[in-house]
Amino acid sequence: MRYTGRVTRSPFLLSPLLLMLSLGACGDNPKPTPDAGVSDAGTKQPDASTEQPDSGTEQPDAGTGETDGGTNQCGTGLRFMEAVANKALLQDTSLDILERLRAIPGLTVQENPNGARLPTGYRFFIMQYDQPADHSNPECQRFQQRLTLLHTSDTAPMVLYTGGYYVSTSPSRRELTSMLGANQLSVEHRFFLPSRPEPADWSLLTIKQSADDFHRIVQAFKPLYGGRWLSTGASKGGETVVFNRHFHPDDVDATVAYVAPLAFKDDARFPAFMHAVGGDAQAACRERIHTFQRTVLGRREEMLGLLRTYAQDNGLTFTQLGFERALEHAVIETYFGFWQYNSPASCDNVFPGSEATSAQLLDVMNSMTGLATFADNGSSGLGYYAPYYYQASVELGWPGAYDDFLGDLIHFPDTDVAPVYAPPGLPLVFRESAMQGIQDWVSTRGERLMFIYGELDPWTSAAFSLGSASDSYLYVVPGGNHGSSISRLPETQRSEALGTVRRWAGLPTAGLKSTPPAWVEEPQFEEFAPHLPPRLRQRTAP
Repeated sequence: MRYTGRVTRSPFLLSPLLLMLSLGACGDNPKPTPDAGVSDAGTKQPDASTEQPDSGTEQPDAGTGETDGGTNQCGTGLRFMEAVANKALLQDTSLDILERLRAIPGLTVQENPNGARLPTGYRFFIMQYDQPADHSNPECQRFQQRLTLLHTSDTAPMVLYTGGYYVSTSPSRRELTSMLGANQLSVEHRFFLPSRPEPADWSLLTIKQSADDFHRIVQAFKPLYGGRWLSTGASKGGETVVFNRHFHPDDVDATVAYVAPLAFKDDARFPAFMHAVGGDAQAACRERIHTFQRTVLGRREEMLGLLRTYAQDNGLTFTQLGFERALEHAVIETYFGFWQYNSPASCDNVFPGSEATSAQLLDVMNSMTGLATFADNGSSGLGYYAPYYYQASVELGWPGAYDDFLGDLIHFPDTDVAPVYAPPGLPLVFRESAMQGIQDWVSTRGERLMFIYGELDPWTSAAFSLGSASDSYLYVVPGGNHGSSISRLPETQRSEALGTVRRWAGLPTAGLKSTPPAWVEEPQFEEFAPHLPPRLRQRTAP
């Protein structure tokens, strides 16, 4: 449990009973947890257990919130009162934005503590926001959720962004932010360290609890930012912002979700897609990768020896999967990873033939998925992404295994699936209705939604269906992968999408066809994602 170490009383708050009720509801006084240390961007984070600057906020003691399998064990019969912000102060634009941020109840703020280089016209803040572990029992356990803010103007639109995993403590504008000249509020998903309750009750890692996190954040910041709000994210972040719209449809004005899947348990659409990805034009590439995979598994003992050496040299352990299964999964995921992050034009250069040495074969697998992805530890291993694998196993769904074409070369068939990667010892009961409920909402009541997909990206096989969603759009980038974006659409569609986004943001739309897409860059992938190729990783563990 993380707490500020002292209670500050603010003249701007109307919460005389908050401290008493929060202390009395959940048992003994909390014990501080160790500082999270180095952030996901490799930078030192402020110690959340130490005294923070006065934020104009009365901070309740977080309580212990002991839980047992999701059962609330804290006291009952006590009312909980949220701290009430002084909206007049928050909306007083004569005050500096830092002073107004510090007046948000439950928020601690530091301005650019690492001296990062900023986009012109922006200020950057790293923040922690006090959240209930269980929104239906806010008087119990609390945790600090990490946020960042790129601020340019009180009146500019606000882009609410999440990657669905960690949040980077290095300032970086997303495509929507650059397109609109907007502010950007970035949110770390609950249970990704350090934004995790301690002790952690994993049954509280649900799409509903996450949506409630975002709802509280939006309500806290809206008095400062009265312009239009748009939410965005890519991949897991894209589906997360759609989930948030389902539970709190009026929090933001519109949503742009990039390469966002809506998967089901052992989703058979994925292997069907991968079997024919690229059609006849890419048949030779598909077969070249399959030949590579058969070559690796045909040298099983030699490849296992190289994998063990790699593990020893890099301080990795493979206890959860074991070396044999880890090798098979790396082989299988090499195919998925290529189509997700590469262009078929590079197929011949990436994959050598059977004349390659075993060391060369291992290097190719490492470059496609990262061998450390299958390890227990490390900044890309199973422990690092445990919240994702847990979520996939209980609500988000996962791709069905694509290994049948490898026949008896596979000794552990149908095991390259989310529950095998999930944290050991946790109950995993998949809730079939979760994703179907989201799709039903999009199809019948969704509005102002935009989805961007890549033609060759395997995750496109689980694309959302618009159904009868109003003022909503779905675009597919020809030949695109998991880095697909508005800027990479053909010109006509790009102009149309930009016009829609600007309309949603309340900005002028005239003359857009003649405006060059200044934000066009090389494909940008989420900086945090399981199986992310090492060449695309630019961070270390938090």
